Amino acid sequence: MGNIKQRSLNELRQEKEYGYKQPLSHTEKKLENCTQIYSDIRNLAKKYPNDMDLGKQVRSYLIELGLYE
Repeated sequence: MGNIKQRSLNELRQEKEYGYKQPLSHTEKKLENCTQIYSDIRNLAKKYPNDMDLGKQVRSYLIELGLYE
C-alpha cells in the first residue's frame, strides 16, 4: 500500500484533445436558430413573389415552428 504512483498534472486532468466538442451556449443556439429562420423566410420570399401568398406561407411556417399561435 505504500507504493502510490505519482501522476503528473496532465495525467490527473485526463485531457482529451479530440472527439469532444464544447456545447453551444444559450446565445449561440438562439443566434443559430434565428439565422436558420431568416434564411428559410428569405427562401419563401423568393418562391412566392405575391405578398398575399408569401404572408400565408410565412404564417404557416411560424405555426409549424411553434412561434405563432
